[in-house]
Amino acid sequence: MEGRADVLSVRELEIGYETGRGLVRAVRGVSFDLGDDESLAFIGESGSGKTTLGLSLVRLLPQNASIAKGEIAFRAASEEVLDLTTLDDEDLRRFRWEECAMVFQSALNALNPVMRIRDHFADTAKDHSETNGSLKGRALTERATECLEMVQLDPGRVLGSFPHELSGGMRQRVMIALGLLLNPRVLILDEPTTALDVLTQRAIIEVLRTLKVEHRFAMIFVSHDLSLAAELADRVATTYAGRIVELGEVEQIFYHPRHPYTVGLLDAVPTLAGGQQELSSIPGSPPDLIDLPTGCKFHPRCPYATDKCREEDPPLIEVAPAQTAACWHWEKVGSDWEARGGEIHERDANRA
Repeated sequence: MEGRADVLSVRELEIGYETGRGLVRAVRGVSFDLGDDESLAFIGESGSGKTTLGLSLVRLLPQNASIAKGEIAFRAASEEVLDLTTLDDEDLRRFRWEECAMVFQSALNALNPVMRIRDHFADTAKDHSETNGSLKGRALTERATECLEMVQLDPGRVLGSFPHELSGGMRQRVMIALGLLLNPRVLILDEPTTALDVLTQRAIIEVLRTLKVEHRFAMIFVSHDLSLAAELADRVATTYAGRIVELGEVEQIFYHPRHPYTVGLLDAVPTLAGGQQELSSIPGSPPDLIDLPTGCKFHPRCPYATDKCREEDPPLIEVAPAQTAACWHWEKVGSDWEARGGEIHERDANRA
């Protein structure tokens, strides 16, 4: 974006999984930029490529996955621009945690069950001792304490605990604290509130909001939870069939959507207005990523689909300043949204 320094720039990224049935095209031609202290949310249904995209940014894709095409450029703290697709193992190890950290969806699986929380901090610091050699002993304890206090946990209780001795929300916050240990420039969060109760979700959101304001690091999170995006994101990217189909400022996506898939996601969320609104689901199912539909990949589920949609895949074009959408009928989608009362969603987003 003009006038903003970008810490991350992704161009035409394509990622596939080799399977017995064929190539799963999980990410298709994705491009975006991330500002220094910006928060960017990727939202969409399961199987839309969100998690694969996040894993690719720290090169933690499974063995049967590969980056077929594209560039991932990262501006390091030294101002050196790194090509993440070509980093060797040693440079990649240093990049992870020091420059960019990822908080995984299942904290119980990500944490070692036979290690106390203090040992997780020590293990991370030890693995980066060549650049953070002073982070050991008392200095490490002080930094771990600081990180746990950032996420509103009691270090005296947590550091000596095993993962199973903590609640799900506490484990999730431990993972966030671990991610912050070495002051990364970018924090990636994969479904940070999934499988947590409503009150714990609220606590996690408040923690992330406070961290974002006070520490001003860039943040990417992938989620199917639109309320999370509404509260934390500066910009939102709607993903479908491995591709970004709409990208814009959070106010644009929630108040003025221009893609029917984004509208479908918004319509499936209960509003705070009460019982007057009927919830509607998007008909059909996400497409088979091995055998994708012709034309626009959303057309089998889209109420606006025409012959052109079935034959030609629309490009991602600018539909408003700082907002892009991949739809042949974006103007009709927008006018219909406004006509049928998009202000209800706006009011609810303001009250969320």
